Amino acid sequence: MQSPWFSRLVRVGLLAVTALGGVIVVQLVRLRRMEFLPLHPGFYISHRVLPVGRSPDPAVPPLRLLTFGDSTTAGVGVDQPEDALPMVIARCLADAEGRSVRVLNFGWSGARVGDLVRDQLPRARRSLREGEPPWLPTADVVVIVAGANDATHRAGLRRFRADTRAVLETVCVSAPGARVVLAGIPRFRGALPQLEPLISVVDAYAIPLRRIQRQEAGRAGVAFAALADDVPRLAMQRGASVREVLASDRFHPSPLGYRLWAEVIFAALPKPY
Repeated sequence: MQSPWFSRLVRVGLLAVTALGGVIVVQLVRLRRMEFLPLHPGFYISHRVLPVGRSPDPAVPPLRLLTFGDSTTAGVGVDQPEDALPMVIARCLADAEGRSVRVLNFGWSGARVGDLVRDQLPRARRSLREGEPPWLPTADVVVIVAGANDATHRAGLRRFRADTRAVLETVCVSAPGARVVLAGIPRFRGALPQLEPLISVVDAYAIPLRRIQRQEAGRAGVAFAALADDVPRLAMQRGASVREVLASDRFHPSPLGYRLWAEVIFAALPKPY
């Protein structure tokens, strides 16, 4: 027979869960009504980046860098394409290796990992212009930044694993000579503070998705960039606040935020020597 105190404890627990659920439902409604930075068209990133202070050997062809993913690859959160994540990564590569870098982004806002399988990678495997070789088979460096939208949409774990595996297998088969980095889902805590505890719930759901990403990167033999762990650590070392690393919508990265992301991704990138 249950004691009276245990019954009261159960009732209090149920009331707390119900109240929390109500708060999250209200926040979901608020989230739908909030205005974020424009997601489209973003930046069309197809640029050549030169190393600073060095003249690359004209006989050496540019490194070919491809990026795939979501709004963070399209530069949402910054005002200039030079501050977008693909461009900052290209600048890191150019300066470190003394070569020009030809960077092309196939990512777009709102993309989930399954969209890379269905849309972005197939486009990269085709020629974009007549007489031009397809990009993916000739890539030197491939950076994949996707999964945040899967976390916010609570993607099924099996589906997420299957899509992540398909992305990495396609890249590795199509570009066997490329250096590949899979960027893990970034940390959500600290973003949109007015939507707590919803943001913390999303961040908690991202934990098993990040684990899957790390496992699948290891299975495919590609590098993994732990954005959720390393970007906050770097920001703390640089004395940067959460507000400074986020754009005006308090969700997407700012120019400083993208520089920190690029630093973590570049550090994970296998070196050519």
